[in-house]
Amino acid sequence: MEKQTPFIRNAGKKDVSRIAEILVFSKRTHYRRIFQDDDYSFGKLQVLPVAQDLLTNPGKIKNYWVYDDGFVKGLLHLEEDEIAELYVDPFFEHRGIGSALMDFAFSKILNPRLWVLEGNDQAIRFYQKHGFCFTGERQFVPGTDKYQARMRFCNLREDVLEKIVRVSIDRPLGSTHPKYPDLVYPLNYGYIEGIPGGDGEPQDAYILGIDKPISEMIGAVIAVIHRHDDSEDKWVVAPSGTHFSTAEIQKQTAFQEKYFNTSVTVVPSGNN
Repeated sequence: MEKQTPFIRNAGKKDVSRIAEILVFSKRTHYRRIFQDDDYSFGKLQVLPVAQDLLTNPGKIKNYWVYDDGFVKGLLHLEEDEIAELYVDPFFEHRGIGSALMDFAFSKILNPRLWVLEGNDQAIRFYQKHGFCFTGERQFVPGTDKYQARMRFCNLREDVLEKIVRVSIDRPLGSTHPKYPDLVYPLNYGYIEGIPGGDGEPQDAYILGIDKPISEMIGAVIAVIHRHDDSEDKWVVAPSGTHFSTAEIQKQTAFQEKYFNTSVTVVPSGNN
């Protein structure tokens, strides 16, 4: 089973008011000097509306994790392969809580992405310290004249099983191999941008559990196909919570893997 930091747990309704407090006071502390908009910071940005939004949208709270060592001191909000929010109560900063939450995010997402507000130098230094780099992508913060910048994790991690990844599909189900037209793909096949494979190109991935052509998907790595007579392994990705046995994976990927000497490392069904 997945090892978790003792103080980090999935949030529930009982945490809503504390989450709202941390969100409001952290944003006031770190963003006020950047936006210089006291009408928003002390007018529109209030604990009660934030808490009410979480309570009336129960789907949101399930994506929050909290650092709780007696009471909640920090929070992490994950959305698919994104770190949507990571905040520590300003009273408890510089105690390793942010790093613990980041390590927990890495236990869930292989190659996480996030947006950071330009000018929020403390946050930028924190993310860079933990291996993030800028992608060059920027966008306006809605309703303001400020920008936020895209960052992604730049260093490959070895523990890939069960991690969330984003796959770009360049050979959808029903398409033919660019060099071998007789080879028709019975599943979606693509690559994971930013993760180098053994051949130096982006890591290749088979998509299981989706029976129609797609152009992109976000899912969990459920297996690694090790090619013992080739320079690269292949990853197997499926919708989160989906499990396939080793035999099922071998059967569905045999159209291509039958030409190689392989073995499969798969996530045990009890972990899904």
